[in-house]
Amino acid sequence: MRFSSILYCALVMFGAFASLPSFSATEDAQEAETEDVAPPLQTKAELFGLEVNDLSQSAFEAHLQKMGLQPYPSYRDGVATYSLGPEGILGIRELTVLFNQYKYIKKATLSGVVESPKKRASLGKLLEGKYGPPSVGFVRDGYGRAKWFFNDGTVIEFHNTTFDVSVSYVDEVPKIQSESGKIDVESLLRK
Repeated sequence: MRFSSILYCALVMFGAFASLPSFSATEDAQEAETEDVAPPLQTKAELFGLEVNDLSQSAFEAHLQKMGLQPYPSYRDGVATYSLGPEGILGIRELTVLFNQYKYIKKATLSGVVESPKKRASLGKLLEGKYGPPSVGFVRDGYGRAKWFFNDGTVIEFHNTTFDVSVSYVDEVPKIQSESGKIDVESLLRK
């Protein structure tokens, strides 16, 4: 009886240990599957969660106001400059936005002197993680000069080879005001 009890315990223990590796292997396979599934890359340039393509000045400024950002007074028409606070976003402290005559974004540039190597490296890694490898140029360990081109006519330009860092979001074909399609008959009669 004693021998059968020991044998039974040994078989149960062996069975428990034998099943652990298979459980562990299954668990490892499930973890590997979840690790391999990367989040999908962005196919459009986004700035503060807004698509840059055909982004109007009013929509952009309303979004920034919700974030607590107000533009500095500007003496140049179509230019707005914002402070991103004393710490900024990963060390970048200024946002300069150029609008076309129809009040749509042409270019938005985040810039600043970033002394922290960790913050500088994080900028490039953030862009690569969100948009994938650059279309032109390079990003190594978060540093580099690169451009990402998108099908909607937008571009992201990244300059991070010195302490003076910039990330520009460019709409190469910003929206313009379209004609109404109506013919002004009175002006034609005057000619």
